[in-house]
Amino acid sequence: MVAPPALAAPLAAHAGGHLAAARHAFSAPERVPLSTDERAALAGAAEPPLRHEGLKLARWTLGTGPRVVLVHGWNSRGAHLLALAQALVRAGLSVTLFDLPGHGDSGGHAASVVHAGRALRAVMTAIGNVHAVIGHSMGSAAALLAFAHGLQVKRSVHLAGPSSLTPMVKGLAQAHGLGPADAAALAGWVEAFIGTRMAYVDLERLQHGLRHPGLIVHDPEDRTVPFVASEALHQAWAGSRLERATGLGHRRLLADAGVIARSVAFVAEGRAP
Repeated sequence: MVAPPALAAPLAAHAGGHLAAARHAFSAPERVPLSTDERAALAGAAEPPLRHEGLKLARWTLGTGPRVVLVHGWNSRGAHLLALAQALVRAGLSVTLFDLPGHGDSGGHAASVVHAGRALRAVMTAIGNVHAVIGHSMGSAAALLAFAHGLQVKRSVHLAGPSSLTPMVKGLAQAHGLGPADAAALAGWVEAFIGTRMAYVDLERLQHGLRHPGLIVHDPEDRTVPFVASEALHQAWAGSRLERATGLGHRRLLADAGVIARSVAFVAEGRAP
């Protein structure tokens, strides 16, 4: 794989036009601050930032027991998974939350699923023994990348995640009204930005890393990540279970008691006695 460019600031809006807007949407996340309640919940849990590719990744660990790493999605932050983290801690597991590059309290201005996958691998390598990973949206795709690059877990949970990059980029081009020429230009720019072919971030190239049991949860009416992405992941993953989270959309499932309970129970099933 070609080495990706440094996490410099993405293309700014001065380039003009719908193509520039699409590039910006792909590469420039919004930085969401901690709420007062989130700050209180994380008090005393902060670990020293992890140095990664010239950046500092903010991270927190709660509880004791087998380690679970939670990976947030685009325009989010680790603290948005606190309801899930707290339920895991109550079940006797420890949880590491972290902010992806360009998100939350971590450094950088640009990101992508490829950057997220490398950051997750760095966090998991620093921990050394990770029992499970739970990823939401882009965080789920980042986990697929980490597994394809050799990192192993006992279980993983994938909440409303894309399973291939190519259809997401095509959808982004369509959402920004790009014609065929600009859509092709966007695809070329994406490959330069992530440092590899988009096809190498598609399920066909990633599924060999899926060697453990997995739980996939998705709302069929999700308007952010199409449900077909989870259907494709389930079909490619013999050890997976696909569950529908009807009526929860893309983000509400993170706070849904039923989704949290099923995710925690699935992760705990694989815990050593």
